[in-house]
Amino acid sequence: MPFTLGPRAGCAHRSQVWGVVAALAAIGLAGCGGSDRPKTIPISGRVTIDGNPPGEFGKLFFTPTRAADGYVKRPASGSFSDQGSYRVMSWAPDDGLVPGHYLVAVTPADPATTKIPEKYHQSGTSGLEIEIPFDVKKVEFDIPVSSR
Repeated sequence: MPFTLGPRAGCAHRSQVWGVVAALAAIGLAGCGGSDRPKTIPISGRVTIDGNPPGEFGKLFFTPTRAADGYVKRPASGSFSDQGSYRVMSWAPDDGLVPGHYLVAVTPADPATTKIPEKYHQSGTSGLEIEIPFDVKKVEFDIPVSSR
């Protein structure tokens, strides 16, 4: 003979299920209140080629070489427009860089037609670097590229 619940038992069972669902939701939301991510400093600026807007789109890659004391290394990137303006993202759009030292690569969207010399395409050969202090609110960092 199969086990069946009476009409009142079904309501009790449903309220227990909803109680468990509510408890799990509360636990999940409690984890959303804070962030384990370290502080980031918003970074923006302009990429130029020989002092002029690049006239092409591309990406910037920030490779950490050293984190500031008490911080972790975190690579980051940003896209630049044909006018050269950019912002940096580590975890979320425009959040910036974790304090520390970075090497920078400037990568064109279309390597076949770019005016950006190949040496800038890799952070190890670009010669571009930036130091982000922990005690500032934001950093404007212009990235000059030379076609020579």
